[in-house]
Amino acid sequence: MFFLGAAAYGTGLMLNQSDIPKGTVVLGTDIGGNGRDQAIHALDASVGKAGQQPLKLKIGDQSVDLDPTVAGLSFDTTATVDGLAAHSYNPVDVIKSIQGGTKAVAPEVRIDRAKLKAALDSLAAGSGQGLQEGYVKFADNGDPVVVPGKAGQAVDSNAALDVIEQAYRDRAAGKPDQPIALAVTAAQPKVSTQALQAAADSLGKQVTSGKIHLLAGAKPWDFGSKTAAKALTLTPDASGKIVPKWDLDALNSQLNGVFDKVKVKKNGQSAAITPQDVADAVSSLFDKTGDKDRTYKFPVA
Repeated sequence: MFFLGAAAYGTGLMLNQSDIPKGTVVLGTDIGGNGRDQAIHALDASVGKAGQQPLKLKIGDQSVDLDPTVAGLSFDTTATVDGLAAHSYNPVDVIKSIQGGTKAVAPEVRIDRAKLKAALDSLAAGSGQGLQEGYVKFADNGDPVVVPGKAGQAVDSNAALDVIEQAYRDRAAGKPDQPIALAVTAAQPKVSTQALQAAADSLGKQVTSGKIHLLAGAKPWDFGSKTAAKALTLTPDASGKIVPKWDLDALNSQLNGVFDKVKVKKNGQSAAITPQDVADAVSSLFDKTGDKDRTYKFPVA
C-alpha cells in the first residue's frame, strides 16, 4: 500500500507540472493546466469583466448603479493566478489532482476604501431624499442671492462601506448579486441660511465689487457680473466651508476662445490656458480691490 501511494504521489507531481493545478475553476472559468499568462488572459476576459459590472444600490425609494472601476473595487486576476501557481505538495492535494474533478477558487478582491467612500458620497449627494444644500448664486447685475437648503434624508456613507464591501466579496464567492439597500438617516443641510447670508454679504460682494482683468500676452479678458451669473456659485465644501464653485463649461462659453492660441508656462513647459486656469486666477483676486490689484497676468511661454 505504501508503494502504491508513493507511486500515485509521484505520478501526480509529474502530471501536474503546469502553472495552474488541473481542475482549477475561478467563477466558472476553467484555467486548470494553463500557463500563467494564458490563465491571466482567460480570467481578464471573464472574471475581470464580471468584477466591473455595476452594483445595484437602493437608496430610499431610488435605485442607482455603483461603478466598481470608479469605486476602487476589482477582481485582481494577476494576484489570483499568482496565488494558484504556488503548487501544494500535500499528498492529499497531489493525489486528488490525478483523480480528476474540479476545485472552485474565488478571485482575489481589491478594495480601495477611500475611492469607495468618494464614489458613494458622490452618488449619495445626487440621491438625497429631499436633502438640498443651500448656495449663493449671482443675479445678472452681480447681486449675490441666497438659495436656502432643505432638510431631508441622506446615506450614512461610513456604515454603507462595510455593506458594499461584503456584497462585492459575495460576488467574488460566486453568490448572485442582490440589490444593496443602504440605510438613510435624517439630515440637515451643511450650512444654515444665516451662514449663507453672511457669505453673500462678504465673499459674494467681493466677487462682483469690480471687474477682474486677465491678461495673456496681448489677449485681455474681463470677469464681471455677467460671467458670475452664468458660471459661479458659492457652495459649502465637504467641511461646510462656503467656497467658490465654478461651472467650467459655462466659463469656457464665456471665454469664447479668447485664449485658445496663447501658450503659458506650466511646470517649466508650454501649455494651453484651460478654464480651470482662468477660474483659479479669478478666484485668487476676489479679495483684492482696485483695477491694479484685480489684474492677473499669465506667464506667457
